[in-house]
Amino acid sequence: MVAYDYASQNPKNKKYSLGFKFLSIGRIIIENLDVRRIAHDHLHKLHEKVHETVHLAILRDSKVVYIDKIESPRGLSLATYIGFRTDPHAAAGGKILLSGLPPEQVRKMYKNRSLKAYGKNTITNMAYLLDEVENIKKQGYAIDNEEYYEGVRCVAAPIRAGGEIVAAVSITGSIFTMTMERIKQELTELVTQTAQEISSAMKW
Repeated sequence: MVAYDYASQNPKNKKYSLGFKFLSIGRIIIENLDVRRIAHDHLHKLHEKVHETVHLAILRDSKVVYIDKIESPRGLSLATYIGFRTDPHAAAGGKILLSGLPPEQVRKMYKNRSLKAYGKNTITNMAYLLDEVENIKKQGYAIDNEEYYEGVRCVAAPIRAGGEIVAAVSITGSIFTMTMERIKQELTELVTQTAQEISSAMKW
């Protein structure tokens, strides 16, 4: 434990105390609880407007982790749940989170694993993924067009704190209710506005 900074020992009295690793873990947990607490009411308001599933996600250990979810009333069944973890490259929220990283860090994340294909449109080429991430940085939102689930689309936007992307808020639904036209004309603006409102609340 001492060798890995999970504990430290006082050289005088030989007593142990928590090390810097536990302090770091505690900070991460507190930050995640804060963003979920701050975002929750905003997620509900977004859900009431769009009537689709709304997620809140963060990036941890090279995986997207869903820390909040409000289910769609339309009967669309998704396997996601609070605590669900998956690869970021195939999900709109995941691509948003990747857009907050430098390209070399994205490459490093996938150094020892491939870009797994989930849906029929999953990006499985690193060069294409980096191009997609660069476009997301410019436009401020990401779309998953049957990349994770076939028959499902998603649009996501970044939540920022201290100038950094700390989470992603997304809207997910069937290709029949979330047409590309609806995404471009309505949902992109709503999810981006919600993300900006949460980001503003994160400052306080």
